[in-house]
Amino acid sequence: MKRGVTLFEILIAALVMSIGLVAAINAISSTTLAARRNADYQRALMAARSKLDEVLKEPVVQTGTDQGQGVDDTTDYDWFVNVEPTSNAALVRITVRAQNRTTKLSVDVSTLRRPDLNTAPDGTSTIPGAETEATTGTTGAGTLGGAL
Repeated sequence: MKRGVTLFEILIAALVMSIGLVAAINAISSTTLAARRNADYQRALMAARSKLDEVLKEPVVQTGTDQGQGVDDTTDYDWFVNVEPTSNAALVRITVRAQNRTTKLSVDVSTLRRPDLNTAPDGTSTIPGAETEATTGTTGAGTLGGAL
């Protein structure tokens, strides 16, 4: 009776190990790619929320669109803002999209708010001490394009 390993058994063991190694490398690669996509998504979401916060701080917003680049030249995200009327005349829908220039990944965030925070839904002024009703003019912070 011979004791030892044949060449055929060594080749089969090498084949099984190489298949396992290829599967492990593929799993690591997929996990790394998913982690990178998740990080890109989180950065885009943060950029979109930041721009939405800027828009929401304005006391008056007007319907329309605006766009621009991130905070500085090192930011890879472009932003787009769309303010549109809704079926409720007292509210506008504000949608902000942040899009990565390199990967083209984009994230949209949207909210509803009154177009003029100085005017209550019933048309009366919300500014303390104001005695007259607010008018529908261009008083306030300006247009969407100029205020951002």
